[in-house]
Amino acid sequence: SSGINAEYGGAVYEALCATDITVLLETCRMIDPEQLFAIRPPSRETLLCLVHQMTEDLHEETDLKLEYIGRSAMVFQKVIREGHADEELRGQMSMVLRPLLIAIDERIPRNSTARMLKLAVQSILDQI
Repeated sequence: SSGINAEYGGAVYEALCATDITVLLETCRMIDPEQLFAIRPPSRETLLCLVHQMTEDLHEETDLKLEYIGRSAMVFQKVIREGHADEELRGQMSMVLRPLLIAIDERIPRNSTARMLKLAVQSILDQI
């Protein structure tokens, strides 16, 4: 339901505001990402912060981080496809996604999920 979705989105936002990756990861472990992204995903700003924070130490809690980063990337792809990415958002996406590509190469180059995510992220960057 959209009420649960809003609560999940609020919980993720609050965890992001704590700027403590431990709090963020604990919150994400308690939330079903499918429900979080199903009806109305968190705001673009929240997703950018989420990806930014999860890019740190990508080699730790990798599966959880890749799940959320991958779902965020799908939202970014949709935003671009639908023409809703203005110049400011494109700049923000670039600032967050470029370091993600580097982190994948440096921290988890052999992870097959990360390699697929890298292709998706590169596609987003090619479109912005």
